[in-house]
Amino acid sequence: MRKEKSEWLKSECKNLMADLKNLENQIEEVDKESSEEKEMRHLARLIYAGKIIEKVGLLYTFNEQSLCELLTANKNRLEKPPKKF
Repeated sequence: MRKEKSEWLKSECKNLMADLKNLENQIEEVDKESSEEKEMRHLARLIYAGKIIEKVGLLYTFNEQSLCELLTANKNRLEKPPKKF
């Protein structure tokens, strides 16, 4: 009976290890998707900022200070997001 219990425990251990490995793979996949989503949001923000700059007629070579000066100097010409009701 002791040998049977030992075999059963070994079998359960193997099953648990397989389940843990599966969970580890799922966590890695979620982390990968999360980082891809963050990158997509970052790229979308850059594209949106680039479109604003393009509408004002500037080149894409600028630094933060020149962008801040541009936005404050041309705030009336920039397209504002629609108001929510």
